Amino acid sequence: MNRIPTVLFTYNRPDLLRQTLESLSANTLAGETDLIVYADGPKENATADQLEKIQQVRSVIREKKWCKSITVYEAEKNKGLARSVIEGVTATLQKSELVIVLEDDVLLSPFFLQYMNDALTIYKDEPTVFAIGAWTYFTRRNFNHRPFFMRYPDSIAWGTFKRSWEKFEYDPQKIKQRLITENKLSRFNGFNNLKYFEPMLDLFIQGKIDSWAIRWTATSILENGLTLFPPVSMVKHMGFDQAGTHERMEDYNVDLPLANEIAVVEKQEVIESVSAFTDWKNFILNRFLHSDSRKVKLMNRLKESLPRFIFNLLFA
Repeated sequence: MNRIPTVLFTYNRPDLLRQTLESLSANTLAGETDLIVYADGPKENATADQLEKIQQVRSVIREKKWCKSITVYEAEKNKGLARSVIEGVTATLQKSELVIVLEDDVLLSPFFLQYMNDALTIYKDEPTVFAIGAWTYFTRRNFNHRPFFMRYPDSIAWGTFKRSWEKFEYDPQKIKQRLITENKLSRFNGFNNLKYFEPMLDLFIQGKIDSWAIRWTATSILENGLTLFPPVSMVKHMGFDQAGTHERMEDYNVDLPLANEIAVVEKQEVIESVSAFTDWKNFILNRFLHSDSRKVKLMNRLKESLPRFIFNLLFA
């Protein structure tokens, strides 16, 4: 049986990459899976230490036969995560209808590949299912041991369909205008009293951040898509450290259970779980707003990046 190709994006964290690859190799379907690795290149004026870490990453990739086969693409210059992901996923979906995508700082359950293959196959012809997620970080329910649907797609260990990826909207200004004209800005943000995703989209429009994920999330909302998540997380994010380019926040994975058994995927009605979305809203509020220390951290980060009048408009 042909398994769905898995694409891994990596850059300059060899120790985390090794843990990701070790956990991937321990998956029940690793021996049947083709792995495609995109190793980003050095930035201009990279230090000797940074160049060494990039070389170490490339050595780790070749340490073992992690999966059935490994194809490696090494960039000569730095593309950045957004461009790397968009180009890599697009190239893979030109040859396959389905794809599994990983970043280089996730610890995988041994049943991750089984869950992803089952879910992507079962829902490949269901247009409302936009993607398959694996990182159930926002809730500790078990949902009666059944996967559930939520409006926001995963962005660290996920899968999708060629039909969904073809709808990816690249232009952030078009995204913002469509969200407004189609009256979907509130659904994008999650709830009216907290503009959670909108400031990120605005920062991208202003050229202050580079993100494929905020555009992917917005595209899902615009297309009325839903993402399937497992009842117990299939991955844990390891990138909450100062070495991470995109993630420098407090680790909220510390108590996250990792699935130790197969998540049975059966076709069910494609409708968002009210309980899951409620848990997501509570997670955002408690993690980023109700805690004074976390609120200060978040506000300081936004103050540094947003023009003062926009910050005051959003949060004053």
